[in-house]
Amino acid sequence: MSLKRHIADYLPYLEQAQNAIKILESTDPDSEEFSQALANLQVAATVLEPASQGMLLAIEGFTESRPE
Repeated sequence: MSLKRHIADYLPYLEQAQNAIKILESTDPDSEEFSQALANLQVAATVLEPASQGMLLAIEGFTESRPE
């Protein structure tokens, strides 16, 4: 899979994680909004963990194929 394709697949989950973190940093831990943000972060992290391995391989492939 190409680097651009990996980025396109990765980015929405990265943005979801970033948005959830912002909410977690600024919201009362006892609120429903905090609980939902925590759940959203868990989903994003679950997807991002294996996707990160694919991203690393895509980056390595991209840099190895570039002329020096």
